Amino acid sequence: MSMTAEPRTPLTEPAALPPETTQQLPAYRLRYRRIGPAIWLAHLDMMRTFERAVRRAGWPIAWSGGYNPRPQMTFALPISVGLATEDDYFDVVMETACEPLWLMRRLNDSLPQGLSVTACGRLPADKVESSLMSRVIAAEYRLTHPELPAAWQAVSRLSADQSLVVDKHSKGKIRQLDIRPLLLDVAIGQPDSLLIRVEAGSRSNLRPDLLLQALVRYGGLQEQSAADSEMTRVRLWLRPADPSEPPISPLDDLPELVEW
Repeated sequence: MSMTAEPRTPLTEPAALPPETTQQLPAYRLRYRRIGPAIWLAHLDMMRTFERAVRRAGWPIAWSGGYNPRPQMTFALPISVGLATEDDYFDVVMETACEPLWLMRRLNDSLPQGLSVTACGRLPADKVESSLMSRVIAAEYRLTHPELPAAWQAVSRLSADQSLVVDKHSKGKIRQLDIRPLLLDVAIGQPDSLLIRVEAGSRSNLRPDLLLQALVRYGGLQEQSAADSEMTRVRLWLRPADPSEPPISPLDDLPELVEW
């Protein structure tokens, strides 16, 4: 179920929740958004920004072992430079249980402009060990520019078996990639946008800028128009426990959710 948090007096200390009945450390899933100047952070820089904010927030976060301990935070999917997001997630493991509202309030007070958490819930014990990143299978994006609908209509008139080959830069190399098999759905939004669903995750992943490249190459979109297009990730989908079931939202794993 879902419940919306009401404004209240700021919490200053982690709430003392009932003692744990298991040796397993408590874990939480948080939804976050990225807008404005924060979209120009590279993914690794954004992860470091969150790590510094977590320390400033005073979260009792658990750390990994070894010679280079790291906070136990796992982001669902890397996010490219220039990409905004309305619906992204990360999981954290804590040394002690905390109230979700306290976690969100403390972190939002510590994050820079353009980054904020918007929902939080504790993961049930059977979901803690599963890797969030490994379960991502699809993502939805909104691409906005007045010329995009016409460019996509031109591409959609091509034969369905014609490849949409683009140049993908990776690790200093360029390779050609046919993106058509990775495009799950494309719809024209109003008044000047495309809504796309693509394969995403560690196994196969289509960045929205590669679709823009295909629209330039096959749909007549001007390169400057592609560069000026706004890109926003609006939803992520996870692989369900039962492969016969449809993809699920990351929030579906949470028995209770507190929204900011």
